[in-house]
Amino acid sequence: MLLAIGKASVPMLRATLKTLRGSDVYGALIAPKGRVRLPPHERVEVFHAGHPVPDRQGWAAAQHVTSAVSRMQKDELLICLISGGASAMLADPAEGISLADIRILTNQLVKSGATIHNINTVRRHTSKLKGGRLVEFCGASKILSLIISDVPGNPLHDIASGLTAEDPTTFKDAIEILRAHNLWDTIPSSIRKHLSKGALGELPETPKQGNSSFENVHNMIMADNGTACIAAQQFLARKLPCRVLSSSLEMDTRSMGRFLAALANERKEHNERVRSSGAIVVGGETTVGVKGRGIGGRNQETALWAINYLPELEGVAIATFGTDGIDGNSPAAGALIDGNTKNRAILKKIDPDRFLESNDSYRFFRRLRDNILTGPTGTNVGDLNIIITLD
Repeated sequence: MLLAIGKASVPMLRATLKTLRGSDVYGALIAPKGRVRLPPHERVEVFHAGHPVPDRQGWAAAQHVTSAVSRMQKDELLICLISGGASAMLADPAEGISLADIRILTNQLVKSGATIHNINTVRRHTSKLKGGRLVEFCGASKILSLIISDVPGNPLHDIASGLTAEDPTTFKDAIEILRAHNLWDTIPSSIRKHLSKGALGELPETPKQGNSSFENVHNMIMADNGTACIAAQQFLARKLPCRVLSSSLEMDTRSMGRFLAALANERKEHNERVRSSGAIVVGGETTVGVKGRGIGGRNQETALWAINYLPELEGVAIATFGTDGIDGNSPAAGALIDGNTKNRAILKKIDPDRFLESNDSYRFFRRLRDNILTGPTGTNVGDLNIIITLD
């Protein structure tokens, strides 16, 4: 059986079906809405599910997957093709939790500023299949997971919330995360009840390291943010010196914006700026606390913060964008700024702080025509930030 799920599920499944041409295969494709559709295959069930908030199509997909893997025989192999976005697209609320409640929880977590590690810890403990439980449901003798990672550091239990990986976290961890982000008293009561029962030992924990069910499970990282960083570095190096600073930075958007601006401004000697042409690539993922009702995402908000810290420098530009081509709830992938962006905004009487307050970074950069527009890329390995300086 083939299970392809996530933002890169269509090309991953297409390549796998080509490789296995002539073999007796069946499976399920769970892809984002609006993406390129897979050519018809009589034995592949197709679901187009919502992201980042789960929907009924994702719920139907989870029901199908649960039923299909539980019916697998000992002489069968399950191949999972996993990529970013799978946590939301596989809407599998645990017993006693409704899809509506999971949608509320997801909205609250996404807007809270919690890291992806924290968000997925809660997801694993409110789900039926995540946190390695898919392995426990599966009747196949072997499971091979080919994974494209969108999580800094590539922790297997966090990518797609660890469908085929042991989970080092607990119900108590999930509760502590919700309390730390002031969500415990506002989440649906069904979720509080479920997590409380789990913390008291009244519900089975997610499988931990050493669980015998994982003896024949093989998880392989096929690509990650480092892959994209190296590709960017190789492309830029055709024209100017370029280095990758990191592929796993994690911080809030304001800190990242300030950090990128500092990198662009960093080379000084005796108070005189000394710069040479070159580029720096920084990969990872930021967090953003959403308080306004604007349109934007973490990459455009990073760029919007950065212009407040970037001096009026000639020959400096910063691009920040998501590798999936979609930044938050906007149609853009990210934004491009330079040392003159703030002055251009002032001339147009556009106040960056006002747009930051309403989390409306997309509209800010649209007014300047500085959004990066790529459309969906069909993959997701996190975010890229590129700084270019020219003599």
